[in-house]
Amino acid sequence: MKTDELIKMLATGVSPVRSLMAEKLIGMALLAGSVISLILLWMIYGIRPDLGEVSTSVAFWMKLGVPLASVGIGLVLIFILAHPGKRPGIGYWALVIPVAVLWAWAIWTWAAADPGIRPELLWGKTWKVCILNITFLALPVGAAILFALRRLAPTRPVLTGAIAGWCAGGAGASVYALHCPEMAAPFLAVWYVLGMMVPSAIMAYLGHRCLRW
Repeated sequence: MKTDELIKMLATGVSPVRSLMAEKLIGMALLAGSVISLILLWMIYGIRPDLGEVSTSVAFWMKLGVPLASVGIGLVLIFILAHPGKRPGIGYWALVIPVAVLWAWAIWTWAAADPGIRPELLWGKTWKVCILNITFLALPVGAAILFALRRLAPTRPVLTGAIAGWCAGGAGASVYALHCPEMAAPFLAVWYVLGMMVPSAIMAYLGHRCLRW
């Protein structure tokens, strides 16, 4: 078969890809996974009874806002990585910005606190289960995004998986914040960030295994 005939045969019946298909697919995966995480939170952990009261505090919105900002930045980078050859308009360092803000708040809180209460600010009452709970609630989001990415064409599977896991960890932390009683900045800066890092590490490995061409 001649080359021209082969090209013509391969091009026959090819339809153009719908605009923003990758973004819509990943966005729907994030939404579906987040809904499942919320259902799991409601069924297993429950919503904290004083949510209406604490939702008026700056600390609560920092606790919720930092993971959500991590999701937003991660999502932008995943959109780009899902398109082969496309370069990000923002650097990967942007993922650090929400965490840096949280750590700045934590350091200020730690420095201003009486030394006698610093251990409580760091350890709280739930540090033993925080990482596990965030990771558990991140699993539906990570699985949904991974399924969506398998239908796309990322060329950097480990990096794509790691950022997808960071995004899933942020979603899991945001959902868990609706239950978690901890509000101290040092606690959040350590245990919430570690809880987001675990899904990122897991998804980096899964990206290497599942997203390779």
